[in-house]
Amino acid sequence: MLNLGKLHFGGDYNPEQWPKEVWAEDIRLMQKAGVNLVSLGIFSWAKLEPKDGHYNFEWLDEIMGMLHEGGISVDMATATASPPAWLSHAHPEMLPIDFDGVQRSFGGRQAYCSASPIYRKKAAALVEKLAERYSKHPAVVMWHVNNEYGCHNPLCYCDTSRAAFIEYLKSRYASIEELNASWGTDFWSQRYYNWEEIQVPKRTTDGTHPNPGCQLDFRRFSSDNILELYKMERDIIKKYDQVNPVTTNFMSMKFTHVVDYFAWAKEVDFVSTDHYLAQHDLLNHIDLAQMADLTRGFAKGGQWLLMEHSSSAVNWQPKNFAKVPGQEKRNAMSFVARGSQGAMYFQWRQGQAGSERFHSAMVPHAGEDTRVYREISELGALLKAHPEISEFPTNRAKVAMVFDYEQYWALMQQNLPTDDINYPDTVAKWYRALWELGIQVDFVSADATNAELSKYPLVMMPMVHMLSEQQEEAFTSYAQEGGNLVVGYFSNIADRTLRVKLGGYGGKLVKDVIGVYVEEFYPLRESSIKLSNGMSATLWSELSRANGAEVLATFDGGDAKGSVAIAKRSLGSSTAYYQATELELESQKKFFAEIANGLGIESVGGDGVEIVHRGPHRFEINHNKGTVSVS
Repeated sequence: MLNLGKLHFGGDYNPEQWPKEVWAEDIRLMQKAGVNLVSLGIFSWAKLEPKDGHYNFEWLDEIMGMLHEGGISVDMATATASPPAWLSHAHPEMLPIDFDGVQRSFGGRQAYCSASPIYRKKAAALVEKLAERYSKHPAVVMWHVNNEYGCHNPLCYCDTSRAAFIEYLKSRYASIEELNASWGTDFWSQRYYNWEEIQVPKRTTDGTHPNPGCQLDFRRFSSDNILELYKMERDIIKKYDQVNPVTTNFMSMKFTHVVDYFAWAKEVDFVSTDHYLAQHDLLNHIDLAQMADLTRGFAKGGQWLLMEHSSSAVNWQPKNFAKVPGQEKRNAMSFVARGSQGAMYFQWRQGQAGSERFHSAMVPHAGEDTRVYREISELGALLKAHPEISEFPTNRAKVAMVFDYEQYWALMQQNLPTDDINYPDTVAKWYRALWELGIQVDFVSADATNAELSKYPLVMMPMVHMLSEQQEEAFTSYAQEGGNLVVGYFSNIADRTLRVKLGGYGGKLVKDVIGVYVEEFYPLRESSIKLSNGMSATLWSELSRANGAEVLATFDGGDAKGSVAIAKRSLGSSTAYYQATELELESQKKFFAEIANGLGIESVGGDGVEIVHRGPHRFEINHNKGTVSVS
């Protein structure tokens, strides 16, 4: 775990990209800005091992000594995120193969197949050397394994990955017949008679797509396969260092779906994450809040750290807008308010060469005399002045929202009732409605137990498409034993193998517990539609009827006119709701406000001001252009 008593402040430091004359200046500027931690060596494999089995640590020894003398701690990276040119030149078979069967080239990051035995062997050897040499170094306070696993190589379709995938399936299914039943392989004559017939789900013939169960299992396999790399490196480090915590930086961003971070969180000593704003989005501070809350959910309320964000513009979006004055302080403190043990950046000094030379940094190209560096220094002073914040978690919310990466993977697939289904967007819309109402949210996974759910008076389930019997029972028990539940459309449609549950869509949860019988889906032809209660909806409607539920609104037009749009059912001391459509923002806010008010869940902030409590500390963050008053 992280040592408490201070908030971490600093960023990725790449001294290997600069002449030694710059290093002393870096230390001076770090001290002036209040930097107390840097992530060192993340992309330095080629510098550390210039040729196979020949290591060069002298430069790293020198800069680590300078940092320690300057009072700056080190988050020691294992440098395995970017294999050197000599390795892929000698072993091109380790390069990943894409969906179309094309081998990707050296030159970017993560140019390796995660199942490659060559990559694993060479990465393990490097980590062994680093851990042996630096495990007792006084500057080292934590370990940083690889970097953003799966960001650029989440899926590999090579023969090595195929062999590993088959072994994974053998461990998941007791027999080939069980696999056939789960995947429904009698469809399109896809039945397998032995394991070696199974292929990875590459591109198929025009107008067709790989088996849905196979696609989902390949995503599961890929997440677990990449996790093996992390665990391999972690275990090597732990042989030499049983004191300092080990982590790897997640990517808590709406569009990131490469691995299952709820599963991964169980394997790190503390959760760390990277977050970058969608610069074109004028409401990106809401996404920032959501992703900070989601990261706290990975950590189950425990320690976590913002390992990377940007001081200003990034380099990889269509338009890389710079942050406006004051924006970065608001961004950073929003993370801290929501539980981060500090604010770290990519990167310390803005690169002069390479593809990220226009990515912002704590020290811009223009140097010390800049708005960015001055604002960074102000933030460093603010964090240094309040070390006591680190001792407290963010206060638990009254509302929990379910988020699940397997839902994400399932709903990315083809041949759904509409191509307009977008799982992360739907979750974001529900979150935005609550954020604008000033209602704090905690995130939980679809694997949450009844005991975990019961901590919250209100649980929300936006588009939880798949539920196992055990998961369905947990949410059912929660609703029947005093919890209040809101279930969104297209939920509980399938089991965890993507086989559709028969006898009325929504299964036990919608049909029996809430009492709505759904027969058919009607994606809207119209851009929006009115409901009988005056609310507006978009995207989706259903042919359905009440079967024990109280109807709050029906569709006022469209193909499903007269069918249930919003319903509820009282279950003793609790209430379960079903939302059979995607409400437009103001309608969504009205619906959620009515539920929250009925439960005595107070709104705090709103109108562009977020108010978050972390222990005894109250954070007030104003995202409006002008000054506002809050109570």
